[in-house]
Amino acid sequence: MRHLLLLATLTTFTAAHADSFKILAPATTGGGYDTMARNLSKTLDATKLGAGSSVYNVPGEGGVVGLRDFVKKAGQGDQLVVFGLTTIAAMITSKEGGVDLKDLTPVARLVNDYEVLVVPASSPYRTLSDLTAAFKSNPGLRFGGASVASAGHLFTGNVLQASGGNVRNLKWIPSSGNLQGIKAMLGGELDVVSSSYGVAEPDIKAGRIRALAISAPSRIDGVNVPTAREQGVDAELVNWRGVFAPSGLGSAERAKLSSTFSRLARSKEWRDLLVAEKQNSFYQPAATFGYFLDREVPRIQGLLRDLGLSR
Repeated sequence: MRHLLLLATLTTFTAAHADSFKILAPATTGGGYDTMARNLSKTLDATKLGAGSSVYNVPGEGGVVGLRDFVKKAGQGDQLVVFGLTTIAAMITSKEGGVDLKDLTPVARLVNDYEVLVVPASSPYRTLSDLTAAFKSNPGLRFGGASVASAGHLFTGNVLQASGGNVRNLKWIPSSGNLQGIKAMLGGELDVVSSSYGVAEPDIKAGRIRALAISAPSRIDGVNVPTAREQGVDAELVNWRGVFAPSGLGSAERAKLSSTFSRLARSKEWRDLLVAEKQNSFYQPAATFGYFLDREVPRIQGLLRDLGLSR
């Protein structure tokens, strides 16, 4: 009887970790959120932690449009959403509101990504100092990337302010995602773009765009782009990304999700995908992730105030 009970328990535990998930990427296809969501789906399938999981996209307002519907799914443990710093900023600055972190359950922080300032290959700006000097004399330069208050917007403002420029003059022209911002720049609609490195890398390597600075605190292995700090500009930004579930989950369901993503984060399949995307694994379980968010939100509010986007 004990053997039968043990077998039943193991079977139930295995089944619990084999549930499929519906994963929201609150952005357009091809961008950072979309890439992360699809990498999660691939890994959940390959590791049998969530075989058959699927991804859907709802872009807009830096992720807030998709989240407005997502937060209505309270109590549904098979629903997940990926987002990071950009969406926290979008929640703070959204005029329509409707989304708050209390309406979500942090599951795990999984990735650190970095922003890179890029210009067309034909641009006269060959270094970061060229760009910051040009901004001081011509505040009409057209900067862009993803949404207003995105990680790219915050990093750009940080660089310009640290270089002695009047960041309130920053002209930010948003696109629906990093990839779309780069396309707009190559089409002559923007002068400078701040994008996640993984999205920009193909165009950098193809020689279509030039990378002037990356937002990492130090050089990244395999990435031949100088940091802002090594060029004398005291600016850096970690564009973290994590996984959230809706609110209203029971303790058993939260524990199941935590176990699933702990195993995923340590899997070879997941780490191989991050290496391919030039992203850094940075795993925090639910409790630690929640504590991080308690400190991160005020920090983001400060960056937004510097740009005149928040009180």
